[in-house]
Amino acid sequence: MFIFLEVILVHASTAPHGGALAYRPDIDGLRAVAVIAVLLFHCWPARFVSGFVGVDIFFVISGYLITSIILNQLEQGKFSIFDFYSRRVRRIFPALLVVMAATLAFGWVVLLQGEFRQVGKHIAAGGGFVSNLVLWAESGYFDASTNTKPLLHLWSLGVEEQFYIAWPVILWLSFTRKLNFLLLAALIFCASMALNVMTVGTNPTAAFYSPATRFWELMTGGMGAYLHMHHAPWSKGQKTLASWSGVALMAAAFALIKPQTLFPGWWAALPVAATFLLIMAGPAAPVNRLLLSSKPAVGVGLISYPLYLWHWPLLSYTFIIVGEKPHYLLKLALIAATFVLAFLTYRLLERPLASYRNNARKVSVLAGGMAVMALAGIVVQQGLFKERIDVHGAEIYLNALNDTDFPGPTFTPLKHQGITFQKINANPEHVTVFLGDSMMQQYGPYMEQLLAGDQRRYNSVIFATAGGCPPIRHTIRLPKIRFPLCPQAVNAAYDLASRPEVNTVVIGAGWYNYLSKQNDELLFDTGNAILPFPSADAMERTYAALETDMAELKRQGKRLYLILQPPTGSVFDPRNMFQGSRFDSIQPVPQIEGLDLERFLAANADAHQRLSAIAHRTGATLVEPSAFLCKDNKCPVLDASGAPLYTDAVHMRPAYSRKAAVYLDQTVTAAADSTRTQQ
Repeated sequence: MFIFLEVILVHASTAPHGGALAYRPDIDGLRAVAVIAVLLFHCWPARFVSGFVGVDIFFVISGYLITSIILNQLEQGKFSIFDFYSRRVRRIFPALLVVMAATLAFGWVVLLQGEFRQVGKHIAAGGGFVSNLVLWAESGYFDASTNTKPLLHLWSLGVEEQFYIAWPVILWLSFTRKLNFLLLAALIFCASMALNVMTVGTNPTAAFYSPATRFWELMTGGMGAYLHMHHAPWSKGQKTLASWSGVALMAAAFALIKPQTLFPGWWAALPVAATFLLIMAGPAAPVNRLLLSSKPAVGVGLISYPLYLWHWPLLSYTFIIVGEKPHYLLKLALIAATFVLAFLTYRLLERPLASYRNNARKVSVLAGGMAVMALAGIVVQQGLFKERIDVHGAEIYLNALNDTDFPGPTFTPLKHQGITFQKINANPEHVTVFLGDSMMQQYGPYMEQLLAGDQRRYNSVIFATAGGCPPIRHTIRLPKIRFPLCPQAVNAAYDLASRPEVNTVVIGAGWYNYLSKQNDELLFDTGNAILPFPSADAMERTYAALETDMAELKRQGKRLYLILQPPTGSVFDPRNMFQGSRFDSIQPVPQIEGLDLERFLAANADAHQRLSAIAHRTGATLVEPSAFLCKDNKCPVLDASGAPLYTDAVHMRPAYSRKAAVYLDQTVTAAADSTRTQQ
């Protein structure tokens, strides 16, 4: 993810020559801080919660070093666009090609067809340096887990390369036209920062992946490079102050930025400012000289690029093969393996290639190799490779994975308070609002089918839903980076439900997942404090908040329904219906049992009782899906043909939703049929 200088790797040689800059060991130390932070965050996200800011540190470093090189070459009359990109190819492509080839090869050994095709897509995106744009387009609740994307980390490399498409040209024009560099850089900085701040609250995924909302970070380093070259150096006292201030801001970034923080936004200014100050302090400042320039820090910094490239594929494939929570000893072994691979890549690939003098041939071979790699990714993405793993007999289960259809073709977007919901038009005089999470969204196919029959008979329907967001105000879903807009979406949904044209409100969610005493992925915001789950205070306030809003909707005269959670559990998950080794073959499990309803209800009795009481006190109609989906204490997990009814452990497949969700008919008809309601 880093754009590095063609620095002199022998520490004794520090004098600039031939357009190069003096080697700064403290910047390698900064790289070490950044890469270790990212590595620890990816291995233990619950403990090193702010480690992702390491990416922002790298952006500033990259902006500083590249701008320094280009300005130095411009002033010496040696700048060439071709030479600039030639240097990038020689520095970035070797390790990147090896890591992508290894990722693709190992994927062919252990991945299923759909997973392998996704890796092919990301190989092609990485080869074209557009990974950030592809991941941005893929984002969504039903997107595959980020842990199962072995090349996820290449998004930042895409941001940097997109920046360097325009930046050398801008610098050249600034120099040749004698424009005010600082004014030009400040304008780009302000425009990018403004876009970042405006976007992070309404579309945090765009703010995270978009190059336009990240350029200000690289520009910060660029302005630092110009100040170092063209302004009087800071005094010793100023450099000392900058060095210690940089440490303080860096510590604040790691201490204050949490997973629930909207990021980048204003919060990214902390690591960016910290890095800027540490760079500007210079190598002789106390922290830079004693800590960042120490041999261990410099050693890690020198291999930080291959270290970053290797760490995530190793960890991601572990998640895929072993599961989402590998043992900490296994993670320690992966870290050790990452360091070994990074060192070998540096010593056996990067340094020998750096000493190879025929740059034209080197660039041609590397560029050709990247083109071949991108083409291979496209071929894999198109499914032209035969699956290596024998899945004979398990196809019916594999086909159920990722089988979702929301929003369907008859939905139209409806924006309310900056949040996009989905609507099906039917009777314009009456509106039913479905308020909830992805468990409510699974009913979308059923509603499309129902309303297509006789639209005059049914209300118009609005799905004011947000995947992964409990429909309870003042709650925050973790990790915030994946569920950044839950509070805003839930507030907008309740506001929409309160509108006069809405006569029916249906509230449903994966209640038992959120309100479990084992859940630690929820917070409750009291306004004065953030209460973590599953503390008793947080739980009580959550139930009270739900009851308050339901009572208010009932007071407004709404027909009110509370939909309990349908049967869920690992027995529904198609991934548990086949067995075998990813290194050999996969077969169906010998016997697939249905869900024991009594056991399911007993396990969730507390939440069931509390929700039932809230429905009773607020005058809401309580709907129990299991009364319709289960029979004789058994809930089926397969249809008559033996195909899974669910696409994962909790969500119905569209075909099953269209067949089974008859308990929702009453919520969209002008007069509720209370005889079909199970209370």
